[in-house]
Amino acid sequence: MADYAGAVAAMRARFVAAFTQAPIAFQNEKPPATPWPPASPWVYFEVIETDTQMRGVGLPGNKVWLTLGNIFVHVFAPKGYGLADHLAIAKAAGDVFRAATFYDSDPGARVTCFGPSVRGGDSNADDGNAFALTVTIPFEFFFNA
Repeated sequence: MADYAGAVAAMRARFVAAFTQAPIAFQNEKPPATPWPPASPWVYFEVIETDTQMRGVGLPGNKVWLTLGNIFVHVFAPKGYGLADHLAIAKAAGDVFRAATFYDSDPGARVTCFGPSVRGGDSNADDGNAFALTVTIPFEFFFNA
């Protein structure tokens, strides 16, 4: 049966399978390499739920629910890497989910993603050792429960 944990796992699997431009770090996990962070660009992948609401009535266990949220891919590059190349990595990260529908093997369940937007790159995005951009992809997850 489809659930939020499965939807997040599907998002992660889709990203890992399609994104090859930089190493990926994940929420609450050890870094993928030592030393960390690398001296080259890298990304931090996270999924944040923002709302869940019942969308249809039915018997217990057969009600349609909608969970809304965002996939965030934070793209870090060393200072001096160059904005154009940094934006190319951010675009590749967003394109993995642009207008995508997946995790739809159960009847009535699916993840639908919308258009990514790139934020950051302002004057305080380079206060540390890296310059940061964030790619935000809104999503909807429909499921029966």
